[in-house]
Amino acid sequence: MHGPRKANSPMTAGKTDRPAAGHILRYVYLFEEEQRRGRDEGVKERFVVVVGVEGSRYLVAAITTKGEGRKNAIVIPDEIARTAGLAPGSAIVISEFNRFTWPGFDIRPLMKQPGYIAGRLPPRFTAKIIDAIAAWRSAPVDRD
Repeated sequence: MHGPRKANSPMTAGKTDRPAAGHILRYVYLFEEEQRRGRDEGVKERFVVVVGVEGSRYLVAAITTKGEGRKNAIVIPDEIARTAGLAPGSAIVISEFNRFTWPGFDIRPLMKQPGYIAGRLPPRFTAKIIDAIAAWRSAPVDRD
């Protein structure tokens, strides 16, 4: 007889694990500008990075492939992007973020594997992103 499976075993990884700061998820992100124009749902699914967890409340920042040259985005170095499964030239928008209660209505399961966690940014780079968002002092776009 086999014992209980560990939550992080290959059989269950991503299915039951709760995301942490630095994890990359698929999510229907609502930009602040879209909300101001009256939208209550984002335009498309995109990758986001978890930038904070407050109990069951999650803070996520949008990852865009059109971020180069934007003053409100930090470009992800190509090596980090490749390792995390992102396109080269991807960037993280630091001027805003979404907040929702896990798992929320806008989180999307992965298509090619079970679960929600698509990748992870290294801790040092994640800390840089979190610090940049905190320095911007944006109010979250609430998604509950």
